[in-house]
Amino acid sequence: MGETAWREISLSAIASNCRTIRAAVGTGTKIFACLKHDAYGCGAERAAAILADEGIDAFGVVSLADASAVRRGAPGKPILMYPGIGPWDVDLVRDLDLTISISGEEDLEGWVSTGRPLRAFVKVDIGLWRNGAAPSQIARLLEICAAHGNLVIDGLYAHLSEFGVAGSSAAEQFARLTILLDELARDGRLPETVMISSSDSLLSYPGMDMDAVDPGALVFGLTGPHHGRRNITVRPALKAIKARIIAIKQCDDSMGPPPALPGYRKDMRLAVLGIGWGQGIPRHLRPGMSALVKGKRVPIVPPAHLEHLRIDITGVPAAELGDEVLLLGSSGADRVTLTELAAAWDTDEVGVSCGLGGHLRRIYVA
Repeated sequence: MGETAWREISLSAIASNCRTIRAAVGTGTKIFACLKHDAYGCGAERAAAILADEGIDAFGVVSLADASAVRRGAPGKPILMYPGIGPWDVDLVRDLDLTISISGEEDLEGWVSTGRPLRAFVKVDIGLWRNGAAPSQIARLLEICAAHGNLVIDGLYAHLSEFGVAGSSAAEQFARLTILLDELARDGRLPETVMISSSDSLLSYPGMDMDAVDPGALVFGLTGPHHGRRNITVRPALKAIKARIIAIKQCDDSMGPPPALPGYRKDMRLAVLGIGWGQGIPRHLRPGMSALVKGKRVPIVPPAHLEHLRIDITGVPAAELGDEVLLLGSSGADRVTLTELAAAWDTDEVGVSCGLGGHLRRIYVA
């Protein structure tokens, strides 16, 4: 009540997507739902609660804020903390009962030096060139852990390169991991859980499911059109982006000539929405963007402001103050899809959902 703009999140879509992923990977593979960036903008606490009810095995997070939200929503569920925190956060790690990630000898020594009992996964870099230890360093890391009693290694995980043709192929990366796993198994050091598949690899490479998968975008239906080997149908959890009309004016000559920008003309009927780039709308609007008012498409008129957005409602004489306007979602027989909106905003579906401002209120719908 009283909001000028908000987003609607479908809880049933999150639950349905979880069941779809479970059906795809089977019961023998654990699912670590990745809830980074506040569950891709959907709200980590509520998302965690829904997923816990669906029997999710564990969660993955990047920030302590997300870890705290997930712990509130899913008490008792394992939470894997991806690289991003250090030994100085050991008290919070203990309080939230997190499993840390080890991605190099330096941070391992820091965690060991705390003397606190901790559980960990080792992150290995097989071609992503980001976080994680090189395969050649893994044996040394496990030796250090074995020499100290406070760190227990529960698993090992990697993520595939996002470089496309500029990097190693998926097969080459997987081969590096397989060689490493064979060496660890031969030496009796193979951790209980091995994980590689995030959303893209889960869709494209079923043979990489291994002991666990950690999809994120897929859980929230943010995959866009995909052509993977798995034909998985998911629904976007981000169901709608709405704003109210907070001002209407009939433009005339007393306002001066129309600005020399696309969409302006004299005698137009102009409405102002209570949403702007402060809530995540693109600051520089592309020509041709539209919204839905009373089931009819209307042009969005540039530029976007911090808290306001203009639309041309000349063709909708019934539009009035307080009406809901949809930037995403269905109104009447028309619909602005997430794929369409992502293209108009010059991003992808993840970019839309994660780019919305944190103070744009979430309304959860069943």
